[in-house]
Amino acid sequence: MGEYYDYDLERRKQRSLAEENLNEQLLGMIRTVRKPVTMVHDLAAKMIEGNDSELKQLYDEIKNAKENIENMKEDVLTYLARLGNILFTSNLYRDLFLGITRAAQIAEGIAYRVYLLTSNTGRINNELIMRNLAEMTNKIRNEYAILENAAEVLTTNPEKSYEITQNVSSIEDEIDTLYRKLAYMLYRELKHDLVTLMLMRDIVDMIEELADTLRDVAEDIKFLALFQAAKA
Repeated sequence: MGEYYDYDLERRKQRSLAEENLNEQLLGMIRTVRKPVTMVHDLAAKMIEGNDSELKQLYDEIKNAKENIENMKEDVLTYLARLGNILFTSNLYRDLFLGITRAAQIAEGIAYRVYLLTSNTGRINNELIMRNLAEMTNKIRNEYAILENAAEVLTTNPEKSYEITQNVSSIEDEIDTLYRKLAYMLYRELKHDLVTLMLMRDIVDMIEELADTLRDVAEDIKFLALFQAAKA
C-alpha cells in the first residue's frame, strides 16, 4: 500500500506562504507611497511661497517615488499571476496594488500641475483659496496615516485593522465637503484669470480623486481584514 500524501495540507502551506509574501509586499508599497501622497500637503504650502524651483524639486521627488511604486506593482502582479488559483483573495490583492499605484500616479499629476501653475503664474495670492486647499491636503495626509496604520496590523490583528479602516470614511466625507466648497470658491475668486482657474480646478479635482482612491484602498484592506479574521 502506497504512502498517503496530504495534498490539501501542501496546498494550505503554499497558500499561507503566498499570503505572507503578499502582505509583506502590500505593507512595503503602502510605506513607499507615503512620500508622494503626504508631500501633496507640502506642495500646497510651497504654492503660497511661489518658489517654482522648490516645487520642481518636490515634483521630481514625487515622480521618482511614483516610478518606484510602478516597478513594485509590476513585480507583485507578476508574482500573483504565477500563483494561479492558489489564493481566494488574489483579486483583492490585485485591486489593492493597483489602487496604491493609482494613488502615487495621482499625486504625481497634482505635483506636475502645481509646478506648471506656479512657474507660469507665480504664487497664488488668494489667502482664502490657499487656506482651504491646505486644509484639504492636510486631511489627505491624515487619511493616509490611518490607512498605513490599518495595513501595519493587518496580519497581527485583523480585527483592529478593520476597526481602523472605519475611520477613513469620515475623513473622506470631510474632504468631499471641502472639495465642493473650494470648487465653488475657485469660480468666484478666479473668474477673471482663466489659466489659473483651469489649473487650480484640475489640482482640486485630483486631490479629491486621491482621497477617493485612498478610501477604496482602505475598503479593500477592510475586506482582507475580515477574511483573515474569519480564518483565525
